[in-house]
Amino acid sequence: MSRMLPPVLTVIFAMIAFGAGPALAQQNVDQTWCRAGTLSTLAKDEKLIVWSLDHHGVSRARDPKDPLDAATQRCIGVLAVIDGKTVGNGWCKVMDSQSGDWWLVDWATADKPGHGTWSYRHGSGKYKGVTGGGTYQSLGQTRPIEAGTYQNCVRVTGTMKLPG
Repeated sequence: MSRMLPPVLTVIFAMIAFGAGPALAQQNVDQTWCRAGTLSTLAKDEKLIVWSLDHHGVSRARDPKDPLDAATQRCIGVLAVIDGKTVGNGWCKVMDSQSGDWWLVDWATADKPGHGTWSYRHGSGKYKGVTGGGTYQSLGQTRPIEAGTYQNCVRVTGTMKLPG
């Protein structure tokens, strides 16, 4: 497992956690998300390991006036290393800390560990009909505080578009 864990942790460190700026028709997304979560091993063999993940986090916007700074999130997903290749995907529910409205995002790892893509899939309240997406990348590995956990930050960039 120790041979496979670093690439997977890199991917986990880069898992998306998503944020957006003020509710405008279209805007850029550029935030840092930090989160902590747990890993559970589903299957492990000589050239295969599969984990489920569950984490909670908070955003820090690049623009301190961004009204969605401090949006909160919960993400779930699955990661695997199969014959040395890392794959994974999952979903995040992100909540506007001011209004309580939320949006759902899906994420997928890319070929390069620690990087991937994300897309808006659903929104409530003022985020109903949200579209857009972008990429994420790890801000570096961290050492887990205890076995079966992870803590990390990712940079999330892209666009958000609301109807109207």
